Order: sequence, then structure tokens, then C-alpha cells
Amino acid sequence: MQKTHIQSVLPLIVLFGLAASPAYAVRTDIVVLINGNAVTGEIESLDFGSLRYSTDSMGTLSIDWEDVVSLTSNQNLQVEVTDGRRFFGHLTTPEDRHTVRIKGARKETDFPMSEIIRIQPIESDEKFWQRLEGSFSLGFQTQKSSGVTTSNVASDIRYRTRNYLIGLQLSSTVTDQPVEETTARQSAQGNYQRFKANRWFTDWFTGWEKNDELGINSRLSLGGALGRYFVQTNKNQFSLTLGVQAARESFIGVTESTTNLEGRFEVRYLRRNLTPETTITFTSKIYPLIEDLSIIRAETDLIFKREFFADLYFELSIGHSFQSDPPIDAEKIDYAVTTSLGYSF
Repeated sequence: MQKTHIQSVLPLIVLFGLAASPAYAVRTDIVVLINGNAVTGEIESLDFGSLRYSTDSMGTLSIDWEDVVSLTSNQNLQVEVTDGRRFFGHLTTPEDRHTVRIKGARKETDFPMSEIIRIQPIESDEKFWQRLEGSFSLGFQTQKSSGVTTSNVASDIRYRTRNYLIGLQLSSTVTDQPVEETTARQSAQGNYQRFKANRWFTDWFTGWEKNDELGINSRLSLGGALGRYFVQTNKNQFSLTLGVQAARESFIGVTESTTNLEGRFEVRYLRRNLTPETTITFTSKIYPLIEDLSIIRAETDLIFKREFFADLYFELSIGHSFQSDPPIDAEKIDYAVTTSLGYSF
């Protein structure tokens, strides 16, 4: 009788034991490298020529896309090519090397690896914080002869999914001078970018900025734009956007605030190399006043980043601001050159 009771509950004990034990995902993706090595793991993403590949024994690897000979996967993937088209399906073994074969619901399509710019799993177990990527930098400079001290803090955080991108950028440059007053150049910007067909996208944004040199005590903006990626490769990205925004401004020495409607034209170019990891970003934004197009302002930034140790980088940034109709006693032009050290994640 006792033996029969034990036999009856034994399946339940085994079932609860399996439920309580940690579940390990079976990694079935296979990447073959240019040196002939085949590595079993799981594709996490491909972006800007860097394949994030999770393995059991080596952790998560960043593999140069140019070092990949073939890639197979049973995951449901979204694959984007240089002309903006997106395909959904599995990756199977192609006939030619340096080729990706996408097996969809109805047909199979082959593409050279050089035309694959982005891969994203459709069903991913990654948590929110695991999808975050970005950088943080800190710079500090002091001159003994003049007593001028300049500090800079900047951060750029992005969260990307198959359909949209959310970005947040923060920047603060403070200059302390013994004779003159301390001046600050600060900004905070956020945007929501929704991807459309054929490399088009919509961009919704908001921002706040302060620039003592230009007499800007506070400028709060909110608007939207339509844009397109004209170039998308594993090393280069070039986009244009055109939109409008509302800006509420207050100036130093002026008690009243004003609200204006502005146009917004943005040019953005990004180039990235992996060996060594180097990024160059050029952004220029032009804001003409809708009621008087002769009044314009512009913001231009050039940023150079070079990795010198794992996830640590050196940064050189040049920022330029222009306004054709500055407030009284304010400058038309302001610029800043900053060197700093940063960490990327």
C-alpha cells in the first residue's frame, strides 16, 4: 500500500522538480566565421556591422559582420536590407558563401551579406534594460594662468525595437571664470522615431536648452517631422528630415516669454568603423521662423569617438550655434570644443 502511494506521487514530484529548475533556452543558431570556426549560439541583433551573438561558454560576443561567412537560425527574424525593405522568416544554409538566405512563409530570398544592415528577433526574451544602448562621457579642463575651468557632461541613450526608436540626449557645459560670471550651455532632447516603408520615418521630438552666451535663459520646443534614410549601410547612415515645431523662449534680462512657430530642417550623417571602433557623427539643424523666414537659427555638432579600451572611448566634439536676430547684448554665434572620456553600453 505504501509502495503504491509513492508510485502515485512520484510523477508529481518529478513534474514540480522540473518546473522549479531553471529553464535554459536551446541555442540552435550557427555562425561560420572567415577562419572556418562554427559557433553555436543565439542571434541578439545586427546593427552597424556588429553582430551581437549570445553563447553559453563565451557570453555575448560582438562579431564583425565582415568576418561572417554564413549564418543560419530557426528564430523568427526581421531582416532589413540597404534599400529599406524588410523580410521576415528563418535563415537557412545558402549555396554561396557570404550570402544570407531568408526563408519566409511563401518563398526564399538570397542576399549578399554586404546588403544586410539590420537583423532583429521578432520574439525576444530580452528585458527593457537589455535593449538599451548608448554612451556617457565626462570632460574637465582647467587653466592655471587664467583660472578658467570648464566641465562637460553628456549622455546619449537609445531604445530600439522592430518598429520604432526612442532616444534621449543630455548635454551640459559649464565655464567658471574668476572675473566674469559663470556661463552654461545645456540641453535635453528626446525623440520618438517610427519606421515606415522604403526607409521613410516619422519623428516626434521635444527639447529644452539654455545658452548664456546667446542670451537664452530657456527654450522649450515640441514638434514633429517626416524624414528618410537616403543611405543605409553597415558603415554609413545619411538622413534628412523636414518638419515644424513650437518653441517657447525666455531671454536673459527680458521678463516676458514668447512662443513662435518654426520650421525644422535636419541633416544627419553617421559613419562607424569596428576595427578599431570609431564613430563620426555630423548633425545640423536649421530653424527658420515661419512668420518671417529671414530670421533663422541653426545648431551644428560634429562628434568624433575612438575606442581605446573595451567600451571606453576618447571623444572630441565641436558645437556651433547661430541666430540671425539675437537678443540685446547677446552674441550671434557661439561655439564649443570639448574633449572627454566616455563609456558605451
